[in-house]
Amino acid sequence: MENQKTEGKNIAQSPIFKKILEKAESYLKHPSQVAKLLNDTFKKATAKKGVGALAGEVWENLQILSRMIKAATTGEYKGIPTTTLVSGIAVIIYFLTPIDLIPDFIPVIGLLDDASLLAWFMASTKSELDKFKEWEEQRKEEERHMPHTDNVHHADSSFGTPKYSNQTEGTVQIETNKEL
Repeated sequence: MENQKTEGKNIAQSPIFKKILEKAESYLKHPSQVAKLLNDTFKKATAKKGVGALAGEVWENLQILSRMIKAATTGEYKGIPTTTLVSGIAVIIYFLTPIDLIPDFIPVIGLLDDASLLAWFMASTKSELDKFKEWEEQRKEEERHMPHTDNVHHADSSFGTPKYSNQTEGTVQIETNKEL
């Protein structure tokens, strides 16, 4: 695992990743692009989930990173520095880029550089990720204790009851326009 983190750091310092960082900065200005990016990431990760490089911890880390980026770009979570957010988006872009240091079309090993970069990023931002996970848990707990207001409906609850004093309960009058 330590070798993977070292390799991830080397990838983060590569010219390819530095270009991706610039691209990630522009994504921050367009939250809808970030949402699409995260959706594409989920699709690719789901397709590659069974591959050794995307097993277990890497899959979990990719999900946490995606949730954190989504919460930050929608304004729900404010506890993340901009540099971390940009770097996280860059990691996601790198993951989606098929031609990087090790092209993704090479079975199994094509995702090793992606997994290494993700492991390095997750380790180097551990305290921020821990804060995010704590915020997420606190939010879930608050939602559990909140009264359910999702099932509000706006139907006429007076249907079938007398609206006028000359109608009996249960009487329903339907007006029809005969001049159609």
